[in-house]
Amino acid sequence: MYDVLVVGCGLCGMVAARELAEKGKKVHIVERRDHIGGNIYDYYDNNGILVQKYGPHVFFTDNEKIEKYITRFVPVHSFYPECRTFIDGKAIPMPFSFASIDIIYEDQTYAAKLKKSLVNEFGVNTIVSVVDVLNSDKCEIREYGAYMYEHEYRKYSAKQWGRPIETIDPSVFMRVPVYISNKKPYLRQKYQYMPEGGFTELSKQIIDHPNISVELETDALDSLQIDNKKNWVSFHEFNGPVVYTGPIDALFQYEYGQLPYRALEFVWKTISKNKAPSTALSAFPEGDKYIRITDYTQFPPQELLGKAVIAIEFPVEYKADELCGNEPYYPTLTSNSRAMYEKYAELAKEYHNLFPCGRLADFKYYNMDAVIERAFSVANIVMASGHC
Repeated sequence: MYDVLVVGCGLCGMVAARELAEKGKKVHIVERRDHIGGNIYDYYDNNGILVQKYGPHVFFTDNEKIEKYITRFVPVHSFYPECRTFIDGKAIPMPFSFASIDIIYEDQTYAAKLKKSLVNEFGVNTIVSVVDVLNSDKCEIREYGAYMYEHEYRKYSAKQWGRPIETIDPSVFMRVPVYISNKKPYLRQKYQYMPEGGFTELSKQIIDHPNISVELETDALDSLQIDNKKNWVSFHEFNGPVVYTGPIDALFQYEYGQLPYRALEFVWKTISKNKAPSTALSAFPEGDKYIRITDYTQFPPQELLGKAVIAIEFPVEYKADELCGNEPYYPTLTSNSRAMYEKYAELAKEYHNLFPCGRLADFKYYNMDAVIERAFSVANIVMASGHC
């Protein structure tokens, strides 16, 4: 028998399990899918190229504690991916930077004036949001902000979320920086890297502990019992603490309704290298229904004899029982969905041995470093609860 049940073998569940295991607790992980790692799962395809099944991931953080935590498990390689967004037939560096301005504005005298104004307003080598640019007192800066907002953020959001940008929580698009510099990499954090051997190798090392056991292809929702009288959650004969990383609404059988998510579908192709994108990531706010192409022979750099392996990404509405779009990726954050989630969060607090944790259980988009910190916190709460 074990001391703690963890539902879900994604990053949050794995880190929580490891923390509890190192504190002497026997932890059993049950996972609905046929693999570990959750959405960071990667594998070698038929070409021998390491690809990521659920879309491109790079580990990035400014937090030295988190950086040291990851590198204790596997060696890492620095990796700074570049991205271009295609607007009006132009391949524009993304996030927006001085290099973007030089392509957007054919009048280089005006481009130079705009860059000078941005430096005067925000300072050189700074990072701001599109909202900061839109709120400037200077006309040329506001016009630049309007270009970014109307051509990239508004159109991309409409495709990504399937609804107008005005209905989406501003935190979603404010995550993308605007560089007041010539900076090219897509990410801005101090530590940016890929684990040697991939994220699945990292996952294997995290759960490689004598106190951790894993059971794949097991949907915990089929066996979790909610006792409303005792305010307790049980799993078969187990009545100890449950760290739950699955969808919080599904756990309570959609009592307050179904929380909205966006899902993704991918079309995979092996193409000639000379037809591949020039950067590892390419964004498409305009045109057809796909929003991004990832070239995995550039993510990270891998050689394939004149060919490239690409994944074309299509956003769809999440529907649990459909053949397509049946994996929830991104919480759709609106005023209504936040209010619904808060009801589920309050309900979960009533169950003494239940500890929700992670993207689906917290109805929150986490970067990998943030979800690791969340797992640390939940593991400490479990230990302090006195239930194990």
